[in-house]
Amino acid sequence: MRKMFAFLISFAINLSGFPVYSFEIPSLGEKDYFISAGDIVDINVYPADEFSKEVTVQPDGSIELPLLGAIKVSGIRASELEKILTSKFSKYVSEPKVTVSVRKFSTYKVGVIGQVQWGGYYDYYEGMRILDLISSARGFSDYPDTENIRIFRNKKNEKGETIKSSFEIDLSELFKGNTEKNIELSPGDIVYIPRKKFTSAGKWITDNLMPWTMLFTFGIVLIRR
Repeated sequence: MRKMFAFLISFAINLSGFPVYSFEIPSLGEKDYFISAGDIVDINVYPADEFSKEVTVQPDGSIELPLLGAIKVSGIRASELEKILTSKFSKYVSEPKVTVSVRKFSTYKVGVIGQVQWGGYYDYYEGMRILDLISSARGFSDYPDTENIRIFRNKKNEKGETIKSSFEIDLSELFKGNTEKNIELSPGDIVYIPRKKFTSAGKWITDNLMPWTMLFTFGIVLIRR
């Protein structure tokens, strides 16, 4: 419990380091993911399937492909790599079509804190969505503010530098049937679910004051006896 409390305090202190933006949720598909060392990448070349290969990005950020040799891929998007490989393979293949898919990410964890039963880090997998993470955390706790959930994410700018950013999502719309709000997560995301501001005084009194009132009343009864 002390470790968890220290983690939450540390996280709250560091929130000031995250610039807060108000924008529509970006596409989180694998094509927007920046490839890094340790990733496993599936490369398909059509119509020359003999050049297709599943490769692991080496510690120096490169991959090895038939005909092309070593190619630096760390720090570029999968969609950008498709264009680069299409251009290179066109010297050997007539009108090649290259598709690149990241099969396994080197960063495996996503975090969730706040109003969930089991906060902490969980294994990330391709296609993981926010409800999957909440389910892994055993669901919401008593007072989740589902309208103001914030996601903290590391992104890379045009210079390839890692920057911290955040955006809000409204999961209450998801529970009304808007499945687009069940957004796909990215490796390394931290999801913060704040505590709901009390709008029902009766529920707050029931949960927080009634137990103490009953205990106090029961104590008076015992004293009188």
